[in-house]
Amino acid sequence: MPVIVAETNIEESDLPMLAGKNQKLANVARKRPVLATLCCLLLVFSLAGFAFSTPADVQPEIMVLGSDVQTYDLDAIQWEFPLTLTGFGPGAGTTRLVEFSIDGHDLLQLVPEPQRTLPVHRLDNEIGRENFRTWNNYRKRAAILRVRNDEKISFSPAEEREFREGSSRVREIMRQRREITPVSLLVDVTSLPFQVAADGHYRVRAVVERGQVSTAWEGEILIVDVEPLTTNPVWTPADLHIHSTFGGGPRTPADLAGLLAERGYAIGYVTDEPVGWDTNLATILPRMSNGATWIQYRDTVRAASTVQVAMFPGAEISASTREREHVLSLGSPPFFEERHNGHALAYGIQNLMAIPFTFESRGLRYNWFLPNTLLSNINANNPGVSSAAIAHPGSGFHPWKVWSPSITSRYDGYELMRAGQTRFDPNYAPIVRWRSELSARLSGAFAGNGFPSARTGSDWGNPWVSGLHEISFYTFIGIPSRPADMRQLTQTSVDAALHAGRTVASRLGGVASLRLRNAQGGLQEIGSQFTMPVNSSVEGNIILRAARSGSHRVRVIENDFLRTIHDTTHSMTAGNTITIPVRFTFLGGQRFYHVTVEHSSISANDTIYTSPIFIRQ
Repeated sequence: MPVIVAETNIEESDLPMLAGKNQKLANVARKRPVLATLCCLLLVFSLAGFAFSTPADVQPEIMVLGSDVQTYDLDAIQWEFPLTLTGFGPGAGTTRLVEFSIDGHDLLQLVPEPQRTLPVHRLDNEIGRENFRTWNNYRKRAAILRVRNDEKISFSPAEEREFREGSSRVREIMRQRREITPVSLLVDVTSLPFQVAADGHYRVRAVVERGQVSTAWEGEILIVDVEPLTTNPVWTPADLHIHSTFGGGPRTPADLAGLLAERGYAIGYVTDEPVGWDTNLATILPRMSNGATWIQYRDTVRAASTVQVAMFPGAEISASTREREHVLSLGSPPFFEERHNGHALAYGIQNLMAIPFTFESRGLRYNWFLPNTLLSNINANNPGVSSAAIAHPGSGFHPWKVWSPSITSRYDGYELMRAGQTRFDPNYAPIVRWRSELSARLSGAFAGNGFPSARTGSDWGNPWVSGLHEISFYTFIGIPSRPADMRQLTQTSVDAALHAGRTVASRLGGVASLRLRNAQGGLQEIGSQFTMPVNSSVEGNIILRAARSGSHRVRVIENDFLRTIHDTTHSMTAGNTITIPVRFTFLGGQRFYHVTVEHSSISANDTIYTSPIFIRQ
């Protein structure tokens, strides 16, 4: 199948698997509408400091913004297409949908007549059209690069900086134009006039008309085959960084559970923010951003669990540049960034007060503590259970700024893949930083002080980015067992796995597990530490399951590319699992070993990073 560009104006031996697919469809309690309703996704395109006034008599123009490249699981029952119409120049405030098709199959007749009239949001007074067009083309290129390595549209350093700055400005004023919301076209997959197949790659097209002017939008749907992988633990797909209405996002926890199920996730961790943005008041109460108590938030999130998806409550906390003080600043970026030292994600916490400590001294007040104190407070919230992870370390928006040796507190996760990312190779700076942090904290890992395990984070639902990115990326968590009904999965089992670093980061849903035999011959899983004699032979295997067909290069890396101890290539079909033997000589000292998988195909490129196994003499 040929490569489909998302928008025409862009230049340029198997282990058993859990049988969740058919059961998933059978357990759907009710079908959602076939097509079309207004959804609550938030997308704003007013750019503070990026604005120009446009004369009223210029040539009218409409730009259709949509989810240019989406991935859905093979067993999804519904696809969603959010469209936002933006306008420049004079013209009516509405337009007509005159074409809606998938792979050339006309689906317009499924759209109710009243819903074919779509609003147009004029942006003349907020941003010049050329600046907006440039930013939008960057956004579309980023959507393609999220799923496909394409050197022809890769970002240069200057383009990446310009895109980052434009996106930062978009986020800064999103709150000013909350009336701009997409119109979502919802398609029941069982109603499609064709059979959805593994590795499917489907072209979506919508055309709108306003007067004599027509505008087309084109997007892609990629089908992935995502399933848990059973070794000793069960590697279960999760989104560990999503936001709900408790943190200003557009969807309730129950809504999120449905969205996650369509993309193959079995665990959703809602990480909404507490109150405390822009305040130093000591009298601030421990509440979520929407004013709810922790108990209200916790109970609502847990109640959103379904047969397919277990939902758990966590938090996203911001570090300050001063201890116990929120540093205020004025104006737009770059000044806005000066008040922050990055974001951390809190898992397994029991409240916002760190009992038996007081909220004032050891709590999780938003934008309150220096990074080391913040990480320590998360760890102390529910000792031995709660854990912290570094969010979007390479992001241009609230990046984490303090690293080893300056960062001394324990943290157990690191987002190798995050919203807006366009590179995923081992030489990408945030991934290089991850290996560096593993090396710097190696002795601590053997001492039981944790290590930065491989994670991902879509950050979907964040009120400042929800319209710019998709629910995407997978963190496979090694849990002891996976119930047929995910409502029966305990949060303790998930939090313990996160605390122990039993995770695998995946771009499109493929999963790999590394297992090495210790001196007694027992297989040790990801996150384990054990001892071996110097110059001893270490044996084990890699279990690899493909989410997309293609060629998979599989490597086992020692430390920060000190040695590549295994390097093979395997042609695989989506949904298949293979066992790859591994053997090497342990040279002594303290070392860690992790797997990288780089997949290639015409339409999509998966990338997998496992957390390490640690061996010392």
